[in-house]
Amino acid sequence: MKSCRGSESEPRKLFYRRAIARMSPEEREKERGRDIPYEFSLSALSSFFFETGTRQGWLSPDGVPDKKPLLLAVSGGCDSMALLWLFRVFCESELVAVHFEHGIRGAESREDALFVEEAARRWGIEAVICHENVPRSLEKGESLETGARRLRYLFFERIAEERGAYGVALGHNREDVAETTLFHLLRGSGVRGLAGIPERRGIFFRPLLSCSHDFLRNLLRHRGITWREDRTNEDNGYTRNFIRNKLIPDIEKSVNPKAIDHLVAFAEEMRYYREEEERQGDILIGLIEITREIGLNAGWDFDRAATSALPLRDRTVLIREIGRRLEVPVLSRERCLELALLMEGRRRFEFQCGKGAYILGDRNVIKWRKSGCDY
Repeated sequence: MKSCRGSESEPRKLFYRRAIARMSPEEREKERGRDIPYEFSLSALSSFFFETGTRQGWLSPDGVPDKKPLLLAVSGGCDSMALLWLFRVFCESELVAVHFEHGIRGAESREDALFVEEAARRWGIEAVICHENVPRSLEKGESLETGARRLRYLFFERIAEERGAYGVALGHNREDVAETTLFHLLRGSGVRGLAGIPERRGIFFRPLLSCSHDFLRNLLRHRGITWREDRTNEDNGYTRNFIRNKLIPDIEKSVNPKAIDHLVAFAEEMRYYREEEERQGDILIGLIEITREIGLNAGWDFDRAATSALPLRDRTVLIREIGRRLEVPVLSRERCLELALLMEGRRRFEFQCGKGAYILGDRNVIKWRKSGCDY
């Protein structure tokens, strides 16, 4: 048993030694000193990063990284700079910092891009910058927040495909999970939204979800690493900023100081129910006759009689599963129920669900369409 435990710890030791070897002489000297608290030491961080990487799959159980490139989404803010530094120290894969310059803050946005480019160059990491004027690229009825997110992810996906990357690391943290969960709870999005932010979905993975924003900020301070502050983060006119800057602090002060911990725990619990619902959705889709359409208005067609025959609860699960597969916005419980009721009988209907997606019902078929998709 002793030799077994020793062999299990050896990859962790090698992982740590390789990280030390990649540091500059100045960094190694600082690491040997007593200025850095243990929680921010390379020893503590290497254990966290090893466990995260092997769980998420970009590290093998022996600590060897995937041979494919890894993209790191770096805005220049605190969380993403911590992400960049951690991967630079601990990951031997080919790294590419990807930065989306959204054009919303004029010169400040361009300065963010230059900051990221310089930081990546200093650490020997390639940077790929996308310059986009988001306000001019919004779809009809799309908010600035939603449009910026859509275009940013499209950019990440394009570069990942071009480079044959393993995936894209995002810098979301513990507070982001709490904010997202509360946001979806208040808008009535149901199980799908209440599961918070997934640790991994598709090509995107989030190594810092268990870290608090304060932890990442203090990590950078102890390591002497600078970051950029986005002044729009203080604008409470944006819903998420209001939740982050006003609502959650008020809840912590007046209701429960551990509100973030409870919201994160709630999201983790709801993830189980989301997975159960997705399994049920798979079964329901298998029961319904589907025709896939290809082209500009691609989507799915369903036999209306079979859909209408499902119990109301199953119909709402089916709706959420189709929405997930077509990557359309999460419908609130109220809107989901409204659509489920429209599906009954044979009356014609048209239902808009955002992001270019719409559902048409005629006597025999229910047509799901998402403009511009390739399904």
